[in-house]
Amino acid sequence: MHAVKLFQWPILSRVSSNPIETTRRPLTLRASPDLFLQAVPEEYLVGLDCVVLQNEGGLSRRDRMGKVRSRKRKVDKSRVCGFYHHAWQGRPAWIEIRVDKTLGNVSPKASLWIPFFREIFLGNVLYHEIGHYIDASIRPEYREKEDVADDWKGKLMTNFLRRKYWYAVWPLVLVGKFRKWRRARKLVRG
Repeated sequence: MHAVKLFQWPILSRVSSNPIETTRRPLTLRASPDLFLQAVPEEYLVGLDCVVLQNEGGLSRRDRMGKVRSRKRKVDKSRVCGFYHHAWQGRPAWIEIRVDKTLGNVSPKASLWIPFFREIFLGNVLYHEIGHYIDASIRPEYREKEDVADDWKGKLMTNFLRRKYWYAVWPLVLVGKFRKWRRARKLVRG
């Protein structure tokens, strides 16, 4: 079992845009968070306390407003989908995922009801933040921190897809090779 505790908070999606009939239906994240963490090798999770899934509406003003640094620029906290919180004053490191921001940026909302797409959207943010943790405490690299986290995201996401969707790997590889071939062909044609 992993050393990471996972807290699940209710995730709500608005069904109707009419303010009079605001019906809300829960969007369930049943087994997916555990599957995400099972795809990460144990040695990369040592010292990480928890992953917190929450909505931005439940945060204080201090946690919603302000700026954070990313790639040597300041970014509004309201645009950030996840945070890695370093170990500090005896408290272990933890990760915060703002699920409403992560899933709210998806263009066809219908894709959220398909577990494959929902897991890819959540996995990208979670594995990026785990990449920050790995870079900060387990295997530091001396490059731009966001680039290192993106590299780890790619490695961990590939591992997740190979474990859960093993039957879809070859079609995805073929699609990737086809796209690469088309790009190369466009460059040759000019």
